[in-house]
Amino acid sequence: MPRKKAPDMSKWASEMDIGATRQLIEELQAEGKPWDKLESDAKKYITNYRRICPKRPEWQNPYQIVPVHYLGPSSRMVVCRKEAGIGECPACNLRWELHDGGAEAESRQLRTSIRTFINVVHIDSDGNIPEDDGKVYLLGLNQLQFLGKRGVEYDPDEESELPLFGFFEKYGDLSHVTAGRDLLIKAKDEKSGDFDVQALKFSVAEPSPFPGTSELLDEGLVDLPEVVTIIEPEEMVAVIEGRATGTTAIAMPGAPAQIAEAATAPAEPTGGSRFGGEEAEEEETEPAATTEEEPAAEEPAAEAADDDARAAAKPPKTDPAAALKRLREQQDKKE
Repeated sequence: MPRKKAPDMSKWASEMDIGATRQLIEELQAEGKPWDKLESDAKKYITNYRRICPKRPEWQNPYQIVPVHYLGPSSRMVVCRKEAGIGECPACNLRWELHDGGAEAESRQLRTSIRTFINVVHIDSDGNIPEDDGKVYLLGLNQLQFLGKRGVEYDPDEESELPLFGFFEKYGDLSHVTAGRDLLIKAKDEKSGDFDVQALKFSVAEPSPFPGTSELLDEGLVDLPEVVTIIEPEEMVAVIEGRATGTTAIAMPGAPAQIAEAATAPAEPTGGSRFGGEEAEEEETEPAATTEEEPAAEEPAAEAADDDARAAAKPPKTDPAAALKRLREQQDKKE
């Protein structure tokens, strides 16, 4: 029986652009391009004006929330396969073995962190893109900065305490091309236990059109779903061991430990600017007191409870090198 004539599917014909992905990786690995570095100071809050870029039509949101691990000597950022629902995650397996064996410091280094990535442009106090800047940056925020502290219900009327997602919940799409809102971020360097952190305060202006052009978005938007790589289990083990070549690694500027613990700080109720507060930098004679955040603040609640149950057993300390060797042997058997 002759095969039926195939329907016309020509409009679906496409080619994969590997070069574009490699270019993205090269850009992300180049210090300062296109990562957005918020200006901050140890004695005062520094004002940073931003506008979140409109999302591409095929994206669900103008931000990308990703569970990640920082692995290996170079702290390579990769997607946590378990939290992303992809499958087995060797980093999580090794983490629990180290935790159960009492090697808590090593276990903490393998915890999953929640990162959020957003395309932004720099603007001035009037909401315009400076003539000498005109490009898109990639802003990375941790769980506390974007989603807030786990289990805490924020009052939408108390904007000084809201994480950034709280403004999306209250006002809708801050990135909307005609009705979005300019964003003011005040950043200050602080200490949280042994970590250097950035305390952030957010506020938004009244609705206004996006200040950039269509050409800027076409040429400058970082493809958010491609920011963090998803790698196979065997490659993940190689990264942990430090054997991976790193040709596809995407590393955040700064030490991951310094980023993972940053917290939003309450802002003083003030008035006067289009953002609902004073735009002047806030002077402080000494660093503000901070509440030390345990790394567990970025863990799923169920895993945090499991931590307590496992810790109560107090098993003998595990040698991290031996645990990693067992992980490699298990992975080799699966291959």
